[in-house]
Amino acid sequence: MTEINQILPALVYGDAIGNHAYELWRLLNRWGIKSTIYADYIDPRYRQAARHYSELRGNQDNTLIYHYSIGSKITDAVLGLADRVIPYYHNITPASFFVGLNDALARELAEGRTQLARLRHYGYALAASEYNRRELLDIGFTSVDVVSYLVDFARLDRGIASPRASKYQAMLSSAKGHKLLFVGRIAPNKCQHDLIHLLYYYRAVIDPHATLWLVGGNANAGAYQLHLETLVARHSLQDAVHLVGPVGTDDGLGVFYQRADAFVCMSEHEGFCVPIIEAMHFGLPVFAYDATGVTYTMKDSGVRFVEKRFDLVAETIFHMLRNPQLRTALVQQQHAGLAQWDAERVKSAFKRVIQHE
Repeated sequence: MTEINQILPALVYGDAIGNHAYELWRLLNRWGIKSTIYADYIDPRYRQAARHYSELRGNQDNTLIYHYSIGSKITDAVLGLADRVIPYYHNITPASFFVGLNDALARELAEGRTQLARLRHYGYALAASEYNRRELLDIGFTSVDVVSYLVDFARLDRGIASPRASKYQAMLSSAKGHKLLFVGRIAPNKCQHDLIHLLYYYRAVIDPHATLWLVGGNANAGAYQLHLETLVARHSLQDAVHLVGPVGTDDGLGVFYQRADAFVCMSEHEGFCVPIIEAMHFGLPVFAYDATGVTYTMKDSGVRFVEKRFDLVAETIFHMLRNPQLRTALVQQQHAGLAQWDAERVKSAFKRVIQHE
């Protein structure tokens, strides 16, 4: 095998798939394997690792890992190559979430489902989670191995001391009351609007000083962010809901996990949800809606709820936070569950895949 390369539509800084592709690139190079990431869009911070996909030349001796999460012209390019192609499935957000908010993106997501079926002839694929693996098997892939996300917890820890981190430290230090956190791009499937409803109840009944911190970019979701801002104004929460924007691993993202009181996820579609395990790494209690990939990521860790009863969720969070013994027990349970996402385990799983190939 000459090279193991990767390809994806966009190599975005701070994005879970982008971060993972970059970490795999670093790993392959440490192992002495020639590797390049190919993409249509490349964040300038990843220039040393990537080239435009038009520069990729097929070679039957090479392996190409195709990170798949949306419909794209990349699929046609991949299908025309002589490389040994391994689709790596990160799941596709259902198009219905974006209809009326971003119809162009909705079409790309719908096309993603159609294009995915065209990749079945490869037979073998990778999946970022057990949830994703089952979906691939259901549509006709014959063999699928799970290789989870390679999350660099050490980088998260180091980022706390970065120059930009002091700004976030100051912001969080000035906040009174309980700080509820969610990390993830602004998107309707992630249901940040439900988190705003939750905070409204929490402040009205439990803690009038509680705040909500939403960390994540709003690319392709400008209309949805406008909806969130309107909802915030309607509930007079302008000083309580903080739409922080994207924060990179190296730029102080860990500060939010470190200083928050609870991580709360209302998302209705996730292929994995990396921020859940990042929160667990920092000993932050996790409360999440039990749906799609979240079920498999959390397993027996944290608190999962099957109904969006804002009153019950809020009371559960408050009960856990005011009871030190319960909180400690929950955090210890989460820490034990983190072992399955240990970086060395992920690296070993990935090495078995490439050695087999």
